[in-house]
Amino acid sequence: MQLSSFLTYVKQDFKRTDKDTEIIQALNDMINYISVLIPHSGYKFQSWVQMVAGQEDYPIPTLIQHFIHPARLLEGSASGDSGYPLDFISKEEYDLEEPNPNRTSPSTGEPDKYTIYSRSILLTPIPDKSTYILEINWTKKPTTLAADADTHSLGSEWDEVIKYGVLERINAGIGLLEDAQYWSGKYKDPYGNPIGMLKNLLDKEKDLEGSWIGSVRNNSL
Repeated sequence: MQLSSFLTYVKQDFKRTDKDTEIIQALNDMINYISVLIPHSGYKFQSWVQMVAGQEDYPIPTLIQHFIHPARLLEGSASGDSGYPLDFISKEEYDLEEPNPNRTSPSTGEPDKYTIYSRSILLTPIPDKSTYILEINWTKKPTTLAADADTHSLGSEWDEVIKYGVLERINAGIGLLEDAQYWSGKYKDPYGNPIGMLKNLLDKEKDLEGSWIGSVRNNSL
């Protein structure tokens, strides 16, 4: 649904025509809320980084929302080369493996483990050559909707839940707390947990992805 149509859709229930700016802000806030709950397929990307011999750290994309484990090492110079998944370890485990990765002439080898720290992927062993490729899967932060023709990437099945969240936020913003609570109750319980259609959509997405979706970690570093 285009932004202009969504404004009309919300105002069928909101009954005011002087809060378009606030509705658009609430819409973007709600889309961000959903994208944090689950890495939806509309925002998934795959990226490749050429490794450098002797370099242990590789920045993750600046627009990342979720990092989808595991990262992979490709044994070649192209994204189509064969490879294998790397083992994800904690920063504490990494420090035991690499107590001082920036020392002069560190020991190197073919990486088989990684951790994430300070918005970078840290590899161990430290790469011994520059012919490896690091492959990562990740989800991007949603693009802010602003123009009339802009559309979100969640799919039309999410429109009603998004409307509930927008109406909750816009009513709370003008002090109509009972109305805000009413709309909040359409998609989450008093503790903020997803219920109703929102929960069904989240469960559906997990079913489509399989159990692997549970390995997604939100690395907000």
